[in-house]
Amino acid sequence: MLLALDELCRLDRSEVTATIARRAARRRETVGFPTPSTDVGDLIERLGCKLFARERPLIQYVAWANESRLLELMGRREFVCIDDVCSHTCLSEAGGDSLLGVVCALGLATRSPDARYSLTAAARDYLLPDSPYFVGGELHPPSRGLPRAYRNDPGSLLARALFKLLCLRPSFRYGTRARLANQHVRNLPACAAAVRTGEFDQVRCMVDLAGGSGAFAIPFSLQYPRAQIVLTELPRAVKNVRWFLGKHGMDSKIRVLGADAFRTPWRLPDCDGIFIGNFLHGFADEGASMICRQAFLSLPARGKIWLHEMLWNPNKDGPLITALWHAVMRVGGGRQRTADELMTILRGAGFVRPYVVPTAAAFALVAAEKP
Repeated sequence: MLLALDELCRLDRSEVTATIARRAARRRETVGFPTPSTDVGDLIERLGCKLFARERPLIQYVAWANESRLLELMGRREFVCIDDVCSHTCLSEAGGDSLLGVVCALGLATRSPDARYSLTAAARDYLLPDSPYFVGGELHPPSRGLPRAYRNDPGSLLARALFKLLCLRPSFRYGTRARLANQHVRNLPACAAAVRTGEFDQVRCMVDLAGGSGAFAIPFSLQYPRAQIVLTELPRAVKNVRWFLGKHGMDSKIRVLGADAFRTPWRLPDCDGIFIGNFLHGFADEGASMICRQAFLSLPARGKIWLHEMLWNPNKDGPLITALWHAVMRVGGGRQRTADELMTILRGAGFVRPYVVPTAAAFALVAAEKP
C-alpha cells in the first residue's frame, strides 16, 4: 500500500492522496470474501423469491389476492385503503398490508402517498373476471391456505394462544442449525458489502447483536483484524454459532456471548459500536424501539449504532424482494420499514444524526450516534 519514494516525488499532494485512497480501496476489496459479480438482490428478485425458510411463489400471493376478494373489491372502486380491505374482505390488517405490498411491487396496483391503492390497467385487463381478457382462471398456484395471520377470523382459542406466544417470545423461533444456515446464506452477501463501506473504520469493539451464524461478524473480523467483535445470540444457539465460526476458521477470533435481547437490562462488554443486522424487522414497533433504547443505554457517548435492514422505498410499493419479506414478517408480527421509519425509531431511543448507507440486495445501513 505504501508508495515508493520516486513515485511520491512525481505526484503533487492531491495526487498522492488520491493514489493512496485508490490502493486502500483495492486492498479492502480483496480482504475477506471476494467481491460478487452482481448484487444478490438482482438475482433473487428475478427468481421471485427471498431466500427465506418459508418460500411462497409469486403466483401464490396473486391467488390469495383473488381468493380473499381483494382484487374484486379493487375492481369495483377507484381506490381502496386498508380499512376498506378489512371491512369488505376476509383479510386482517396484516393480510391486507402484505398482499397490497406484493401486488404493488409486481406492478398490479399503485399506492398513493396517503396509502390509497388502485389496480393498474394491466390488472384490470387480465385479473378481473368481467374482463374479456381474464386469465386468472388459468393461473394455477400451489394453493397453500391463506395464513391465519392474514385472516380476519380469530381461529380457535388454542391457535390464537400459540400464535401470541410465538410473537411474545420470539426466542422460541431461532437458534437451530437449520435456521442459522438459512440466515447465513441470505445475509452474508449484504453483510460483506456493509463491511466494505468503510463505516466501521473507527470501531475498536463492536457488538453484533443477535448475530446468528456470524454473517456479519466473520467479514468484519477479516476486514478489521485489530478490532474486537462480540457476537451475542440466544444461549441455546451458542453451540451452533460456534460451529459456523469454526467452518470459517474464526472460532478463536470472535467472542460469542449467550444472551436474549429481550431480557433487560443488557449486560454487554464495553463497546463503541453496536450492529443489529436483519433483526428489527421481526418485531412490531414497540419491540424494535425497546431494542434500540437498550442499545442506547449500552453505548458510551459518541458510540454508534448500525441497523442493517432490507428497506421499503419511501412509497412502500417496492422493491419486490422487500415486499416479499414484509409479507412473511407480517405473519409473525413484524414488518419491513422505510429508512425514515427506522430513523424515527432511533431518534426516539435518543440517538442523533441518523443517516443511510446502501449496501446490497435492498439492504442499507441506518446509522446514528449517541450524543
